[in-house]
Amino acid sequence: MVNLVMNNLLFFVPAAIAGVVLCGEVPVASKFARGSLRAVGAVCGALLALIILEAIPALL
Repeated sequence: MVNLVMNNLLFFVPAAIAGVVLCGEVPVASKFARGSLRAVGAVCGALLALIILEAIPALL
């Protein structure tokens, strides 16, 4: 079960913003594709943050 603490949730925002920036810079022609890439980047960034937050206590 995922144990989320409010202080850990502060890590999600920068990770999601990093995902938006990284995936939003992919050169595409349409605005819809750019928006969907940004959404995918935000989700991937948040999932990566969740994986990192859950893996750190297991490694310690």
